[in-house]
Amino acid sequence: MKIIYWSDFNCPYSYIGYKRLKKAISELKLDIELEMKAFELEQELDENEIIPMINHYARKYGIPEFEAKDMLKEIDDIGKEEGLNFDYSNAKITPSKDAHRLLKLAMHKDNSLLVDNIIEKTYNAFLCENKPLARKEVLIEIGTTQGLEEDEIINMLNSNSYEIEVQIDEEDAKLNGVQAVPCYFVENGDEMLVIPGALSKEEFKNALMDLKSGDIESKTY
Repeated sequence: MKIIYWSDFNCPYSYIGYKRLKKAISELKLDIELEMKAFELEQELDENEIIPMINHYARKYGIPEFEAKDMLKEIDDIGKEEGLNFDYSNAKITPSKDAHRLLKLAMHKDNSLLVDNIIEKTYNAFLCENKPLARKEVLIEIGTTQGLEEDEIINMLNSNSYEIEVQIDEEDAKLNGVQAVPCYFVENGDEMLVIPGALSKEEFKNALMDLKSGDIESKTY
């Protein structure tokens, strides 16, 4: 069984869904290959600008800052229920393309543990530690602490390496009708199940078992 999923490091629900899915797979003791594809939610942001999340939410949704603060607190609470030390309310949003390129560099090493660790560290840096993902020093720290060479990361960031791979992921998302993240495509032989959104752990478990057993009424959960 294989799961290809589109996510963005700027998306708290992508991290929540990732953790729930991993727990579901672990509890079911399934052997599943996971592959993350890039989906940039905030492509319009200037990479040189760092925007406090409350201001970003207020502007994006056209609401007062006190309402944005309440929305962000609700997301923090959901993250904490999953055992994540979310501080999304105080996050500083920037474009995520370079973070996705860093992950592509890790994926090029063909080391699943390295990839998993980079994913975890990148989500945590933004959603829990309030580190802006467009800053080179942040990405260098993420990569080097997980075993990537500093020079290799710097060379990647100072070039257009893996930009095409990120663009291909985003074109594939359009071709597959992915308009929001997270979104999961679960493959089991000739069967495919599409799961949009961060389901609960139990819902993920039910979906995976239904697909594994062939007992599915719909191709979309």
